[in-house]
Amino acid sequence: MVERILEQVSALRQVLGADKKRSHLIPSWQHIDVLESVNKALGPLQEFTDIMSGERYVSVSAIKAVLKHLEEKVLVDSDADTSLTCDIRQRVIVSLPRRYRDAKVNELHFLIHSLSWISHLNRMLPM
Repeated sequence: MVERILEQVSALRQVLGADKKRSHLIPSWQHIDVLESVNKALGPLQEFTDIMSGERYVSVSAIKAVLKHLEEKVLVDSDADTSLTCDIRQRVIVSLPRRYRDAKVNELHFLIHSLSWISHLNRMLPM
C-alpha cells in the first residue's frame, strides 16, 4: 500500500492541491522520505507475508526457513539505507525472537522443528 502511495504522489498532490479545504493534506518531502524508508524496510516482507498466509495451507517446514532467510538475507542493512530504514529493520529483527518466548509458542517451535525433520526424511525415503 505504501508503494502505491509513492507511485501516485504527483496525482495526490494535484488532486489535493486543487481543493483548498484539503490542501493541508499534500504530502511534504519529509512525508515522502518517511514513506520511502518504510517501504524499503518493510516492502520485502510483504512477499513473505503473502506466502505464509496462503488461503489453502502453509507448509510448517517453510516457517523455519523463512524466518532464517528474513534474519540473514532480507533484513540486512546496506550503506545506502537511511537511518530510519535501518531502525525499522532492527526493530523487526528484535521483534521476531520475542514472539517465540511463550511456553506454548516454544512447544509450537519444537513441533515446527520436528515436522521439518520428518518432512525432510519423507522426501529422502524411496517410494
